[in-house]
Amino acid sequence: MATDNLTEQDIKDLIIKFNLDESINDLKRYYSTPTTWEIINQSRKETRHTQFLAWFFGNKDFNADPNAGPIKKLIVLLLKWANMQENAAFDEELENSIYSQSLSILSYNVIAEYPIIIKPTSEDKPAYGAGDIDIVVRCVARVNNMVRNINIAIENKIGAPETTKCFIKNDTRQSKPNKTILYQTEAYYQYITEKYKDDINLFVFLKPTDCNLEDVERAECKCDKYIQINYQEILDNIIQPVSDQKDISVENMYRLKDYIKTLGKPAETDDDTNKNIIIMAMEQKERELLTTFFKNNEDLIRAAINALGDEELSKSMAKLERKSRSKNTYNINGKGCYSMYEVLEKFVEFRLADTSVSVQDIDKEIAKFIHSERVNVSDTQGRLVFQEGKKSHGTFTFNDCEIRYTKQWSDGGSNPTFTRFREGVSDKYPNDFKIDVI
Repeated sequence: MATDNLTEQDIKDLIIKFNLDESINDLKRYYSTPTTWEIINQSRKETRHTQFLAWFFGNKDFNADPNAGPIKKLIVLLLKWANMQENAAFDEELENSIYSQSLSILSYNVIAEYPIIIKPTSEDKPAYGAGDIDIVVRCVARVNNMVRNINIAIENKIGAPETTKCFIKNDTRQSKPNKTILYQTEAYYQYITEKYKDDINLFVFLKPTDCNLEDVERAECKCDKYIQINYQEILDNIIQPVSDQKDISVENMYRLKDYIKTLGKPAETDDDTNKNIIIMAMEQKERELLTTFFKNNEDLIRAAINALGDEELSKSMAKLERKSRSKNTYNINGKGCYSMYEVLEKFVEFRLADTSVSVQDIDKEIAKFIHSERVNVSDTQGRLVFQEGKKSHGTFTFNDCEIRYTKQWSDGGSNPTFTRFREGVSDKYPNDFKIDVI
């Protein structure tokens, strides 16, 4: 329905429909009960989230089997995004051990507010001085049959910008920092790589979900060796799977559920210089409730925006509409919540379950679905048309085989390649691999 030409009766009808919409009551029930974090006004306190995440990653209950626990899940998640971001540092041996499934966590220790000090070595070489790395995960692991120490330094940012310091020899702060000033991430990278030079060191820049990781070419911090991830990735790939385990205690289950709900509640950041209302991450249940509500009341919502005459809000809605084609989520056979790239990976795995099918066979099959001669998937035995280090392709491993695929897909628009793909797959495999938009 065109919302810019609605009659008075049209508006009344939409309001009646709105009042009868049961999805509104579902949302009210979801949001009506405040979380513990909201009650004590801590829902966007950066240090509190840091402490919670340190507790989570180091919790013995969640790491009863360290090789199915949050630390190993974090390492694998970091590899995913390191492959997508320029200059991100990821140890090659560690990467190979993940692909070969030979990575094994032997022991671990997690420290919140890990103290460091970088002293100046000369008057013309300022140092950072004292500081605290938000979270440091230290673990001993078996990497390709070798016992190695792994250190993961996490810088957590919720609203606040990256800070800087500049000290001279007597540790007096300079009024006008010179070009040798150190930013937080630079200082932490320098400290960890020098102190643990024989270890495997990973560096993480963690932000709320206001950043779209697929648009991040390099970490949004001064040190480009960091791997940037967001809370949504942490929630979807680590916290949520852990909370779904049946063998964790009732108390810890409650703490996780309460935290998950807190992440999805809109709240003001704790940074005095940059206060914004943000959602840090959103669980699948919440996404489904909001999606249903919007679809049921889209015409009324758009009419209200038009009536407000808010240009910025209208632009935001238009931008959202343009992005929605590529930001859809999908389920497979009615289960899961996947991006289009994850659906593609799952399809390749589904077809490769038939040992008579090769990656090249799958590529030809996809080409027929999308009516294109381009190469869509490839492996080391076929045509490797995807260059190393480029964001235009993704990679995953299946049965020790690295598979690459193009990321140039669109679910709508003038060339809806992914639309043709999911419709073609669903028609050909209706009982085995039916793809639906959530």
